[in-house]
Amino acid sequence: MAELIPAALGFVSASLVALIALAFGALFVFFSGSALLVLGQFLPFARTPRVAVASVGVAALGVTIASLAAGVPAAWAAVSGLAWAVAGASGYALVCYRTVRRVTTFLLGLLLLGSGLLWVVSLLVADLTLAAQQGLILCVGIGLLLIAALGPLVVGGLVYHARTRPFEWFLSLRYLVAKRRQTLISIITVICVVGVALGVAVITVVLSVMNGFARTWEEKIVGNRAHFVVQSRAGAFPDYDGLRARIRSVPGVVGATPFVLAEAILRGEGGEIQGVLLKGIDPATVGEATEVERDLIMGSLSNLGSDPEAQDERRYPGLVIGVELADRFFLRLGDPVILISPLGGPLTPLGPAPRMERFRVAGIFRSNFYQFDETFVYTSIPTAQSFLKLGDVVTGIEARTVDPYRSRPIGYEVAARLGGFFYIQDWKEFYPGFFQALKTERVMMFVLLSFIMVVAGFIIVATLIMMIMERSRDIAILKAMGCEDDAILRIFAIGGGLIGIAGLALGLAMGLVITWNLDTVQTVVERGLGFDVLPADVYQLQQLPFDVVPGQLSLIALIAMTLSIGATLLPSWQAARLDPAEALRYE
Repeated sequence: MAELIPAALGFVSASLVALIALAFGALFVFFSGSALLVLGQFLPFARTPRVAVASVGVAALGVTIASLAAGVPAAWAAVSGLAWAVAGASGYALVCYRTVRRVTTFLLGLLLLGSGLLWVVSLLVADLTLAAQQGLILCVGIGLLLIAALGPLVVGGLVYHARTRPFEWFLSLRYLVAKRRQTLISIITVICVVGVALGVAVITVVLSVMNGFARTWEEKIVGNRAHFVVQSRAGAFPDYDGLRARIRSVPGVVGATPFVLAEAILRGEGGEIQGVLLKGIDPATVGEATEVERDLIMGSLSNLGSDPEAQDERRYPGLVIGVELADRFFLRLGDPVILISPLGGPLTPLGPAPRMERFRVAGIFRSNFYQFDETFVYTSIPTAQSFLKLGDVVTGIEARTVDPYRSRPIGYEVAARLGGFFYIQDWKEFYPGFFQALKTERVMMFVLLSFIMVVAGFIIVATLIMMIMERSRDIAILKAMGCEDDAILRIFAIGGGLIGIAGLALGLAMGLVITWNLDTVQTVVERGLGFDVLPADVYQLQQLPFDVVPGQLSLIALIAMTLSIGATLLPSWQAARLDPAEALRYE
């Protein structure tokens, strides 16, 4: 019976996680749809031709300029601007012509319904899973295309609405800043702004720090691992100097160096042993592809050779080890060590005996990446070949490119020139689980912290409902004077949007200020709480790294505004449906 408790707890935990994810997705879809309905109230103001032309023209020009700034060729930039203009014209047709709008809505609804039914059927028939996924992706693509087409018109409609209906904006601001007898509403409005701001600030700081850690580890891995490695499908290969020259001639490759890699066992003077990776390098070219030479804190790569005539440790070949390995074995420059290879020794009745050879410590490096500092040891290629009983062959050739994030396509070009006998491994393929874990952590933190903004959205709903209850008499008088229901809806929708804009601006400012001053925050926390935020033996960093990604800031801003605007739909709709006679009956 006791054995079933962990399984039951695991099932309950997994179910709760799934329910939370489902609830978050449902809430986000609800708020997104509500935001689209609210913004759609401003589309009729874009029916004026000059407003539509100006909106679409500015959007197309902005897309063209942004494409040119991103380095896109001028022809493609012009094509992208023209495509946006065509999409804007299509959106204008949807706004102006009811028939086009009805047909588009019917076809999109039919496609979405068909994809949903296909997805349900695919749960029973596995062969239809791919078709269902493609259908849903198509629906999402069409939805994003419609949003892109109508987006400029919504912005133009907002601007034109502010010019032609200024009293709606005036009333929205007036209702947010209540009178003295309604101070509670003003306080709750401030709480709404602070809630959105805290959500945006926390997400900005956390994601920036996580991006900084990811970038730091990537730089360390890229510095010690080349951007890509060329290897032969048959194993070790000769004529590596000619192959290196051919790789070096490929556009985008800035350096290449051969290497020999094998597993070995390191034994210290006290009998301690540890498995290591022995890497034979070429000291003359290794700096072109890796940063091993820059990471040296003691010794030099020029001392890897041996002097047979010497009477001291110099008669042994040199070995460069990591600082973690040196500390574990208490090794310093010149200390003797023994390398053991599982193969290469004399034959025995039980098979080949291990091969042992004495080396000396010729250098110590610190890469600030624990796996490298503890595992890798370096020697020269001839020494590694002799120790491993190899001929004049190498395991592969490491190469560095102009951009580590373009290493894969450049590597494929190298493999295509060398023929099918060789293949490449990109630097991300060496530690796929590590990078996937970093990516998963960023996504999960983003989703979890987004709940702060969801809570702020519910606070906006409660604030607007209280405001409507307090202002029911004013709303009734406005409707009795001829104010349209859509105008009442827009008044309170504008109020929610202003709360979102204020919270977003304050949150981004707070988040960026904290991020750019993390070293000061870290110092204050360490002095106040009396513990080290970044233990050197764990993180090997002295300060919190950060990396502010503009694309992530744009996504944070989009989510914050979507939740703020979407939260206004139900209260605004309630205000628009208010019956003036009922509200004024007892006045």
